[in-house]
Amino acid sequence: MESDESKPNGIIWLFVILVLIGFAVAVMYFGRDNQGLVVAIQSPANYPTPTRQPRVYTVYYGLGVFSPTNIRIHVGDSVKFQNDSNLSIRVVSDRASGVPELAGFDSINDVPPKDSFTFTFTESGTFGYHNGKNPNEEGTVIVRPQ
Repeated sequence: MESDESKPNGIIWLFVILVLIGFAVAVMYFGRDNQGLVVAIQSPANYPTPTRQPRVYTVYYGLGVFSPTNIRIHVGDSVKFQNDSNLSIRVVSDRASGVPELAGFDSINDVPPKDSFTFTFTESGTFGYHNGKNPNEEGTVIVRPQ
């Protein structure tokens, strides 16, 4: 004779049926046509991208060194050259064949101690600069497109 313990309980079968019904509902829900979702994923160009606001970056000068020596920015950003030394400096654009790499990228006058010079970069490229009072004190500004 078989004992009652070897027969499946009715509650277990009810649980199995509920799980199967839940699975069927999930397949119907997630299997429906989601064209709006597919279009949004495939063509993000349809949505406007937020415009990037221009930023001001600071390059500090002290103890004969520009810091950071190399800085990466975007077109439209500005670089503020802050003189934290006790001597005046002059920020000067490097020259190629006697012509400045970037017209206007010179402080024109000396930058006194605890003062600054700011320049806004309007074109992309790599632009070297140095202290006009000591050409060995130099740095680079890498300007990426917007």
